[in-house]
Amino acid sequence: MLFPINTDAPLYHFPYATIGLIVANVVCFAATGFAMNDRLLDPWLLEYGNGINPLEWIPAAFAHGGFMHLIGNMFFLWGFGLVVEGKLGWRVFIPLYLALAAAWGAGVDLLTLHRTDSYVLKHVLEVSSKEELESRLFAEGLSPDILGVATQDQMVDKIISIAKGRCLGASGVIFALMAMSLVWAPKNEMHIVGLLGFRLVSFDVTIMTYSLWYLALNVLELMFSQFEMGSSGLHMVGVFVGFGVGIMYLRKGWVDCENWDLFAVMSGKYGRFADESWAVGTHSRTGKSYRDQPLPEATDDAESETTSRASSARAKKNKKTISVVNGLIDSGDWLTAADELFNLRLRDETLCPDEERTRKLAIGLLQAQAFDEAELWLQQFMDRFPEDNAWARIRMAQLLLTQRQRPNAALTVLRNLPAETLSEQLRVLAKKIAANAKEQIRNGVKDVESEW
Repeated sequence: MLFPINTDAPLYHFPYATIGLIVANVVCFAATGFAMNDRLLDPWLLEYGNGINPLEWIPAAFAHGGFMHLIGNMFFLWGFGLVVEGKLGWRVFIPLYLALAAAWGAGVDLLTLHRTDSYVLKHVLEVSSKEELESRLFAEGLSPDILGVATQDQMVDKIISIAKGRCLGASGVIFALMAMSLVWAPKNEMHIVGLLGFRLVSFDVTIMTYSLWYLALNVLELMFSQFEMGSSGLHMVGVFVGFGVGIMYLRKGWVDCENWDLFAVMSGKYGRFADESWAVGTHSRTGKSYRDQPLPEATDDAESETTSRASSARAKKNKKTISVVNGLIDSGDWLTAADELFNLRLRDETLCPDEERTRKLAIGLLQAQAFDEAELWLQQFMDRFPEDNAWARIRMAQLLLTQRQRPNAALTVLRNLPAETLSEQLRVLAKKIAANAKEQIRNGVKDVESEW
């Protein structure tokens, strides 16, 4: 088994609810006799074929059939709970989790309505009636106390109940969370640990790859079981619930995936800044053009003809090399452009692209998740174009908050932001970043010192 233990998905909220739910599951496991006392465990089970029973839906999601069942589910709850609660916060996540459990239970009830007493007597136990089953049990000399009941009639009912089917465990809800994570953050990675044979492994894999692997395994198992309601069937009920809820939250705008959701990825236009409307406010309102960068002016001191020729040659070389960088930026090769600029600026720190290309470079580096380089060029834009840098300040604050764990620095960047010049989308994003930064500060998060 390969367990998720961490993720690089942006987490705007501490996982209070995820931790609380893990504790609640452990407490419920103890309350049901650690799965070793049927009398304590039976009331928590969701039984098939008994109609629609809402009172069974949520308790069944908090009961487990053994220590390994519990431990495995709690690792997966931690991994996918981090992603979902990290985007929503505990106040939304707790009622959502309970709603997912209820929706999963309702789906299981609906899909097992056909497993009535008469159905299992005929198709599972292969007898025509309860009386025939009782006669067969009596003939085989089975005693009621084998099943912990007092009478033969109770033993028959217990056997029919077991044959109809029952379920328990948090895996249905966890698969719903997995489906939501797949919809909301397919390109983000999870850190996985586990055993392959006798070897301990540890690696990173995208949520999309990890989720699709488990989905494929469960679909195959479901097909081989002829679509009976086994563990794979229970998991797939959760998957359908999670996909529906995840898509609904995305379409309603109740979750901000910053254009990294599954549909954006499938369209090929994913990333925080794939939509041009995210760049509103980046064009100069003054109409100034910075396409031709001014070279340093000559001093009043007399220079030798040799020095003048050297300066002219250096200027021509710089103009040629910056043209190469401009071409890289225009073609969308952000990483190569950043590397070339780094080497050029080691020789001449005044070399910079114009305003529009600096904006494109910073946004492209953010899209490529090259956060160190993006931070450098966002700062360059903020310093060089102070009259039109509100968008860059918002993106810098977002980077400081989500990638650097520096909420105080993020608030400092946003201070005195000219809200009247912002588009509605940027204004909403700025408020969200400020609110998340303040919440982190209230929770005791201290700024991590920058490494450079």
